[in-house]
Formats: sequence, structure tokens, C-alpha cells
Amino acid sequence: MKTSQGLSALRVSARLTFAAIAASTFSLPTFADDYLDTLTVTTNRMPSDNLLAPTTVVTRADIERLQINDLPTLLSRQPGIDMTVSGGLGKTTDLYMRGSNARQVLVLVDGVKWSSATKGVAALQHFPVEQIERIEIVRGSRSGLYGSEAIGGVIQIFTRKGQQGFKPYAKLSTGTHSTQQASAGVSGGNESTRYNLSFNHQSTAGIHAREDKNLDHDGYRNNSVSARIQHKLNDDINIGANFVRSDGLNDYDGSTVSADYHGESVQQVLGANADWQVNDSWLLSVLFGESRDQLEDYKNKTFSSEYNTRHRFVNISNAITINPNHTLNLGLDYEVDDVESTKDYQETSRDNKAAYISWQANAAKHSWLLSARHDDNESFGSHNTGTAEWGYTLQDNLRFVVNAGTAFQAPTFNQLYWPTAGDPTLKPEESTSFSFGLQGSYGEIDWGVNAYQNKIKNLIASWPPKNVNKAKIKGIEFDVATTLSGWDIAANASFLKPEDEETGKVLEGRAQRLLNLNIDNNWGDWSAGASWKLSGHRYDDADNNNRLGGYGLVDLRAAYQLTQDWSLQANVSNLFDKEYQTNDGYNSLDRVAMFTVLYQPK
Repeated sequence: MKTSQGLSALRVSARLTFAAIAASTFSLPTFADDYLDTLTVTTNRMPSDNLLAPTTVVTRADIERLQINDLPTLLSRQPGIDMTVSGGLGKTTDLYMRGSNARQVLVLVDGVKWSSATKGVAALQHFPVEQIERIEIVRGSRSGLYGSEAIGGVIQIFTRKGQQGFKPYAKLSTGTHSTQQASAGVSGGNESTRYNLSFNHQSTAGIHAREDKNLDHDGYRNNSVSARIQHKLNDDINIGANFVRSDGLNDYDGSTVSADYHGESVQQVLGANADWQVNDSWLLSVLFGESRDQLEDYKNKTFSSEYNTRHRFVNISNAITINPNHTLNLGLDYEVDDVESTKDYQETSRDNKAAYISWQANAAKHSWLLSARHDDNESFGSHNTGTAEWGYTLQDNLRFVVNAGTAFQAPTFNQLYWPTAGDPTLKPEESTSFSFGLQGSYGEIDWGVNAYQNKIKNLIASWPPKNVNKAKIKGIEFDVATTLSGWDIAANASFLKPEDEETGKVLEGRAQRLLNLNIDNNWGDWSAGASWKLSGHRYDDADNNNRLGGYGLVDLRAAYQLTQDWSLQANVSNLFDKEYQTNDGYNSLDRVAMFTVLYQPK
């Protein structure tokens, strides 16, 4: 199948789905990362090319082709995902996947959970895309494998990996709003060791974040570093370690119009892993990890508050191949969350113990995945979840799939223990979901369609936190990719009805209609592309009194390969300078132009 540089995410997903209907026999590759070249690891929590849950893979080539410089924007172009932003680059973002909010979506970095224990969300705005090798996005319930948060799905970010040889790389960008970016790194290795080390700086003068507050520019600055190393001890054992840290300084508009506010944040994830091929049918994997979310707030340069959370994690998993068509995965998780703050929380630590099992199998035209998980949480006790998925191959490259699952989201420390307002008796939010769809690949066309329903009970009201609501989210997703006259075309659309069953109102913050279209082509050393995003209206309040209008955005991009190692890029986002808001009172970025010089030895 002919494709230009930067294979679309949908085509990668379709290729993975139909690459092999038979389950993979597990054996240790030269490097654990080599799995990622042909398999995903997030969907089934073990390497697999037999994907029954809707999965999108975003590669490094996709990121460079799209010329997107922030993670929230990159995610917002993927099927089923919507984002709201409070004032431009580096500002607070909210993610919605299939209508589930950010607390109900699990985010992992190299296998380690990444989120704030107090807020319950990952600060996606602070993770630089320059540190990303690959993103795997799984839509639909995944608590039967991962536990809490995976009501709407799972997003896993993989940091940049090493390559054989010695390959330095660098990037320099400049553009509107005094936006600057500079990054440099080196990737290398041999047959036994691979490594990558990269640094990134990003800054912008910003825009007026709030329309009714201090009319200064609210700037942002971020410095980050990531490192990754893997080593093959022998034919049976691989070990590795990874580290990523992002330091951000964000100006924002607070409650006092005349005051200057800023926040200093640290996002950090580190991990160490080992894979042991015990015998031909048993792969034992161990992962140790820690993530930190730190925030210090200042008013007129005077310290005002601090929130530091730490998540520690251990996973032991056993992938056991019974035969080429049947694989079991048995695992144990142990997690500890700690909070340090200037606020006096009633509790500052809790742990969670869990055991899970999954069975992935194929028989003739049938494929299935069954999983069950038991969590024992120090705050709210035990919880059981499960997943059942079945696929039937109707004909070559056409498959019908059905997915069902239960999931839950543990209350955050803010909801449970915030001084004067937290409620330690809160129950976890619980969901029951069902979906079905078709996956197809015909010649130059790859496509998928999925319909789903997710019922959530014990929904926690925003403030004060109480288990008061029930929600039902129904939706349908379409995605398609093809090549016409040399143009790579990829599109996705989402239509959903997120409803509060108690009031009949639309759940706040969610757009009910989303459409994304990307087209790209290349002519020798030249390449060009365009993106079109449409978003329907949304409500900014639970009573649906405050309606924020829909909007459409057009982005253009072009690139030129100067030499084998040097290239130039230019892009314009929001070409027609559309004014819109996704969060009431917060402005969004206007037209932004960027020019980039890249050094990437082949």
C-alpha cells in the first residue's frame, strides 16, 4: 500500500489489526522496544497485533509531519478525543475521551501511571512532544486490565528510544507571539545496548488568557529532558531504564485583576524494567516506576501555595503462551500515592493492591479477550472489574467486534480529604459499557466504525464532591484513511450524546460533534499538507445555560528536504484567525505561524 512519509495513525492501527489474526507466541526480541515496531502493548496490556478494542497509534513520523508542538492539540486530532484549553500554550487543559472526563482516562508514560493524586488528572500541557516516540490510544473501558481511571480509555506515551549507531539530532523553531523552541539529542547503540538522551526548551509570550482579567500577555516557559537506555544481558534477559522531567513556568490570570499570578510546575516520570524469557512459553516482566506532579503558585512573586504528589508503582506480569492461539497474562500491581501540601489534607497517603488475569485467544474466524481484576484500595476497599471482547472475521480484512466491560474511578485526594469540603465516605464512580463495530481494509482504504454506550453511576459532583449523579453516554465514531492521486487522506468523526440521567441535561464541557481531516502529499524533496478541524457547540455549565459556539480551524504545513540531513518546515495554524472559546471566559490561540530548521541524520 503506497503511503507518504508519516503513515497515518489509522493505517498503523489497521495494519496492526489485520497483520495476524492468530495470537503471537511470546519470545524476547533483541530489545523490548522492537515490539513497538509491529505490535501494541497498551490495548491488551501485553504485546499484541490482534486488537479488538478501538486503538490509534501516533508515531514519531506523524508528529513531525503534522508539525504540532503541544500534546493537547496532537491528542485533539485523534478519534474520540476532545480537549478544552484555558488560554493558550501551557495553560490548563481538560481531556474528554468518548465523553468521559480527564479523571476517567488513564494516562501512562512508559508503563507508569502519570497524574496528580490531588486533582486526578495528568497535566498534558506540560509534556513536550519533542520527547515522544509514540502514543497508543485505546478507547473504551480498560479497568479490567488497569484498574482505576480507565473508564473512557487509556493513553500511553512512549518516550524517544535509541537506535543502532550514533545519531545526533536537533530542532530550532520560531514564530508568532515570540514563540521559540530549541531541542537537541542523541540516539545510539549497538547489538546489546540502545540509548537516547534529549533536551528541549519551549517558550512563548502568550496571549491574554482571560477576556475579563488582567490584559497582559500570559506567557509560558518549559524546559525538559528525557533519557532512555536498554541493555541485553543475554539471549533471555533484557533490562532498561527511562527518565523524563518537565519544568514549566506559567503566567495566568487569577481572582484579583491587578495582581500577577504564576505557577511553577514539575512533571517527572522514571522507571526501570526487566524482561526474562524463562522458557519458550513464559515471559516474566517486572516494572518499577515513580511519577511526580509538583506545583507552586505565586501571587505578585510571593509564594502562596504548594501541591506535591508522588505515585510509586510495581508491576509483575507473566505472559504464558499455552499454544500459538491461546495466551494468558497474570499480573500483580502495587501502588502508593503520597501528598505533600500547604493545605491540611485529612489523609496524605494511600495504597492499592491488585491482581489481574487475561486470556487472549483465536479459533478459526473467532478472536476474544477476557480479563478480570481485583483491586483492594486503602481508602474505599475492594473493587472487581472485567472486560469481555469478541471478534468475528466476516471475510478477509473485514471483522465485526463486540466489547463489554465494567470500570471505576477512585475519588481523588481533593474529593476525599480537602480541608472543610472533602468527603471521605465517597464511593468510586462505576461504569458499565458496551460497544460494537466493524474494522475493514480494502486496497487503498482502511476504515472503522464503532458505536458505544457507557453508563456511569455514583458520578461525583464537581464541588462540593458528592455521589449524586448518573450519566449515560452514547456515541458513534468513524475513521477512514486512503490514498488518492498521491494524496494521503485521513479523517475521523465522532457524534455523541453525553447526558446527565438525573436532569436530562448535556454533560458540561463536551462537544457533541467532532470532525478531523488531514491531507498530505510529497513531491521529491517537497511535502505539503493541511488539516481541518470542526467542533460542535458545548455547554460550560451543568444547567446548560451557558452555550459556547462551535468552530472550525484550518492548518497548513509545508516542508523541504535541503540535504539528506537538513530540512526546513513551515506551518500556519488557525489560518483564518477564528475567535472561539472551549472554556468560558478563556481565549484561544489566534493565527500562529512557525518556521523550523531540523537536523536529522539518516
